[in-house]
Amino acid sequence: MHIEKNVCDSLLGTLLADPHKSKDTDNARRDLAKLGIRHELHLFEDGNKLMKPAADYTFSEANRRKFCHFIRSVKFPDGFASNMSKKVAQNDSRLLGLKSHDCHVIMQRLLPVGCRSLVTKNIWSTIVELCTFFKQLCASTVNFSDMVEAQKQLVLILCKLERIFPPAFFDIMIHLVLHLPEEAILGGPVHMRWMYPFERYLKRLKDYVRNAAKPEGSIAEGYVVDEALTFCSRYFDDVETRFNRPDRNDDGMHPTRQLSVFESQCKPLGKQSYVELDNNDRDKAEFYILNNSPELEPYLNEHKQELHVRLREGCLNINEVHRTEFAGWFFEKVVNILIS
Repeated sequence: MHIEKNVCDSLLGTLLADPHKSKDTDNARRDLAKLGIRHELHLFEDGNKLMKPAADYTFSEANRRKFCHFIRSVKFPDGFASNMSKKVAQNDSRLLGLKSHDCHVIMQRLLPVGCRSLVTKNIWSTIVELCTFFKQLCASTVNFSDMVEAQKQLVLILCKLERIFPPAFFDIMIHLVLHLPEEAILGGPVHMRWMYPFERYLKRLKDYVRNAAKPEGSIAEGYVVDEALTFCSRYFDDVETRFNRPDRNDDGMHPTRQLSVFESQCKPLGKQSYVELDNNDRDKAEFYILNNSPELEPYLNEHKQELHVRLREGCLNINEVHRTEFAGWFFEKVVNILIS
């Protein structure tokens, strides 16, 4: 997991041109000049100034703001990840204070989506392949054949990265990625061996410290107090404790709807916003609701049978006709049933 964090820091630092974490430094550009490669990225003098050409693998200032705004606006299910909006700098130029699990979520969930329209296709596709590998590596089940194939694909992925990023990007952490499939083959699924639960518990112990001069005693005293309060709270029925307190996002109980498609036991969060749909989107929404209601399955089959009889055999547009005509046909069907 620490390899994933270091790779994520290198990627984000270089993409966002972070002056503290970017691998695209002036010395990296001088290395290109010494090697005689990528002449378009070499430093050059403009009067008394040393100019650094913009690279394809770094975001422009506008794209940096777009990416940071995307990270700031992402919302996850409760307990899935930390509050990413607090990790974005105030000027929307870089990400700050990323922990190991934050990088884990960014690599596997956010980076492939966030950089899609901000870099060229070959750069984006290579980053997606690398992120997909980490997602495959952290799956709940790991197949031997998949890891053997992933180890072969990693060689190609790193070769593609070498054609994109400068040589300074490839430190020891990038090299260690090659050994992760073999480690998964020998050690089993990664989620059985990573350190996220222990780091969370260490954070809990650090919160017990009230006297920085005696951290061990503070941790011991805080642990005993927490255990005592937990034991006592099990016998309190009329006092709100962690055992009888409702969930932070309590959805409550909703009256049962007649159609199963509307039996969602959740409630919206945040301010309501109204969206006006055009006729095309409204027809799609109506058919989605009707098509995903098990109670209407007999009527769906009846309408398809009528279409097979009405249209000639082998017609390829039966499903399209069914999608466009079913709502009106079903409305007339209901009206006839009510009249009769």
